Amino acid sequence: MPNHPLHFVTLSGVPISVADLKWPFHPSTSGADWLILHGRADLLGSDEGLHCEVAVGMTQTMKDALGSLAEEHAEGLVVNSIRKTLDNGQLAMVKSGKLQPVHVTSRFYSFPAKQIQFPTQTEDDVREMLKRRVFWLSKVTNGAPVEVAHPYDCQYVNFTREKMLELAKQLAGQGLMKLEGDQAIASDWLMQQEPAMIAAMQKGVEAGKAATKITA
Repeated sequence: MPNHPLHFVTLSGVPISVADLKWPFHPSTSGADWLILHGRADLLGSDEGLHCEVAVGMTQTMKDALGSLAEEHAEGLVVNSIRKTLDNGQLAMVKSGKLQPVHVTSRFYSFPAKQIQFPTQTEDDVREMLKRRVFWLSKVTNGAPVEVAHPYDCQYVNFTREKMLELAKQLAGQGLMKLEGDQAIASDWLMQQEPAMIAAMQKGVEAGKAATKITA
């Protein structure tokens, strides 16, 4: 079974740690035609314990299309669906609160290609996400190398591993990080951009609170 930290940054700039995913999916107790998986997303770098408890709901159509809902097959889809819901301002990071829904539907699947497929992002947006990823993960791990072509990130932005590495090399060329293979070490210059990183994070967090009308 996978045993690794699920630390990621959303396209909107919110750094999260996905935890307590209570595998496997189980039928909804409400009688609806959904499968449910409970979990939690914590805000990385938060001194207030901000988080959101989530109920990830998958349609029967998606279950049939995927074939397997085993952790090793569905974890990336779950993580990225949480990220997308945060991007859409539909999850609130709070100190405590009720379960918030995350929907896994056919908008994250290509039936012609028969594979999970999230919307393709622009190179500018992906470069910014990679920069934020290296910043935040370096911060929480005291400067440990950060993977810049993680399979879940590739799925999330619909880029190949090779394209992610190409963009990381561009950032390294700008002096933002040192790249060795697929591992990046943040430069001092990148770490000095903390005010901008925090501003993006706060904007993303506040958007979720405003849209869901949930307060800490």
